[in-house]
Amino acid sequence: MASTAAGARAAIGRCLAQWHLETLADDALLVLTEMLSNAVRHGTPPWGVRMWLFCDEARPWYVRLEVDDAGPGIDVDVVRARWRHPSGFLAEGGRGLRIVDALASSWGDEPSAHGHTVWAQLETEPGRVSR
Repeated sequence: MASTAAGARAAIGRCLAQWHLETLADDALLVLTEMLSNAVRHGTPPWGVRMWLFCDEARPWYVRLEVDDAGPGIDVDVVRARWRHPSGFLAEGGRGLRIVDALASSWGDEPSAHGHTVWAQLETEPGRVSR
């Protein structure tokens, strides 16, 4: 798993550099690491990683990171409800998604044909991206 995560991180870093989005690299790589770690820890192989750049003149531009696995999805509303509970800060786990929540402009979980996909979006400025 370590070599797989390192390879995914390297590929994402190279792609961000090609798009001239190095300023997003630290946040994107941390978000990716947290989501991939959760997939490996709690999900079911196979795992997959994707990154997309969404460019639309009518909306803010963003990079979308996706991590899939073949396991059941998570209920984002339940995760957030646990954070609001007074004992939420004492929980042993769940800090990874708090990091994702803090760094991403939005994130969630979607069912897929073979399991589910956890995704996170990081906004960027249109002028910062080379096409």
